[in-house]
Amino acid sequence: MYKKESRENKRLIWVAFICSLVFLFIAFRFLISELPDKNNIVEIHGILKSDIKVKKRGRGSRVLVIKLENYPKINFIIQSVSLGETYSQELMDENKARDSIKIFIENREYRRKIAKTEKIPFPENIFHPDKISIVEIKNSKSNYLLLKDYNKAHLKNNYLGIAFFGILGLLMILLGIKGKQYFKG
Repeated sequence: MYKKESRENKRLIWVAFICSLVFLFIAFRFLISELPDKNNIVEIHGILKSDIKVKKRGRGSRVLVIKLENYPKINFIIQSVSLGETYSQELMDENKARDSIKIFIENREYRRKIAKTEKIPFPENIFHPDKISIVEIKNSKSNYLLLKDYNKAHLKNNYLGIAFFGILGLLMILLGIKGKQYFKG
């Protein structure tokens, strides 16, 4: 009986250490993620295929979905992270089906999903092969989302991700260490 409990305790300690590595890896990914700049975005001119739609996701988050006639299989989206920096109501009110619009996306997204010169990496190739995030959007009259505002929102999100997953990782390491000390002594 004691050996079985000891084995379970060792497993829990190892699970804590493995979880800590996963959380710290996720925090590191937030740390090294690069934000786009004027040198690594592509401008796409298009005609709106339909009106811009708001789609609701879980836990109250929303995304704007934009369909262009010249890219019918692609959903261009403004994600909830940068939606707060977007003049979304004006964008929906001032741009209807058949209107012309300029969208800016990252070069990487363009190469992977439009030009198809690069493979889409896992798991994005399974979950989001037809979605491209918009980093800037405008028409001939107005700017609705600027690159600097997109970057400001994503930088704040990155800091929150680093803090959240970093703290979780450190807590799991401490839990593993304390568990090891407790069950050793």
